[in-house]
Amino acid sequence: MLLKGLYKVEFETARRKAVGVVFASDGKLRGGSSAFAYIGSYEQDGGQIHGKITSRRHTNDPNVASVFGVDEVRVDFHGSSIGDFAQVEGTAAEAPALGFKAVLTRICD
Repeated sequence: MLLKGLYKVEFETARRKAVGVVFASDGKLRGGSSAFAYIGSYEQDGGQIHGKITSRRHTNDPNVASVFGVDEVRVDFHGSSIGDFAQVEGTAAEAPALGFKAVLTRICD
């Protein structure tokens, strides 16, 4: 299934878990949460996905901590999509010791 549409994103590292939304279309990723913006790109070959995304704090809210412990990271990820779901994993250049996992669930096209 082609990664395209609005997705709920549930992601985690060993530090913590968080949620947000991301819109995927034509190789671009755009989204965020109440404190972070997500901007990136992806490529898809069949059910396999790989890409890069930057997470950057847009609101200084001490109640919303980064899953990486820093306010801006660049994550390289890879994974797969099946139907209305995708699973990816990767690492952030700014915190290479922390593994990153995310589950994307399609909300709408």
